Amino acid sequence: MERKWVIVAFLDITGFRSWTYRASTAPEVKEDFIGKFYQALQCYVKNHLDVWMKYEGDGLMIVREFTPEERRDGKSMVRFVLGLQTLYRKVKSAIRESERPPEGVRIRLMNGYVYKLMVIDPNDPDRERRIPEYLEYCTNTVRGLLEVNPEHACLATKGLMDVLGKKGSIFKVKPLGTPSVYPKGVNKEDIDGLEIVRF
Repeated sequence: MERKWVIVAFLDITGFRSWTYRASTAPEVKEDFIGKFYQALQCYVKNHLDVWMKYEGDGLMIVREFTPEERRDGKSMVRFVLGLQTLYRKVKSAIRESERPPEGVRIRLMNGYVYKLMVIDPNDPDRERRIPEYLEYCTNTVRGLLEVNPEHACLATKGLMDVLGKKGSIFKVKPLGTPSVYPKGVNKEDIDGLEIVRF
């Protein structure tokens, strides 16, 4: 096991479950949108070899490790967030083009230290290949942040925005204020410190 400093993102479709159950959402509409959505996700996966990703239904968890040098410099962290912004915009475009679109797309970001383990790949029929798995508070928590003010496209923890510092000033950011909910298992201070990032 190794300790790694990471930025974690979770992107998903707002209201996806209820959208799939609507009588007005015909199978042809669903198939068209889901195809475009996964095309955007796969394009991101293909073009970002330095990140670890996990598909989760209507979402994608993305983890990027950063060395101490990269954190001091800050440029690669900003590039990473800009790449997420591009992904967000592609998914937003797929929603706009849909005949009967779901509510929207949202993304949540946070940073922290995690444990990196090399585990057996369950998709390897020979069970020989090993793949990384990340676990710790931020990888478990970023998904929980989706519950907080789902009407906002992008929320990031104050800790992450502080780490980005002046280089992160290219993003328009403002404090969230009073959160809509405090999800179970998420530290109150992380929720109270959330910031709205204009994507």
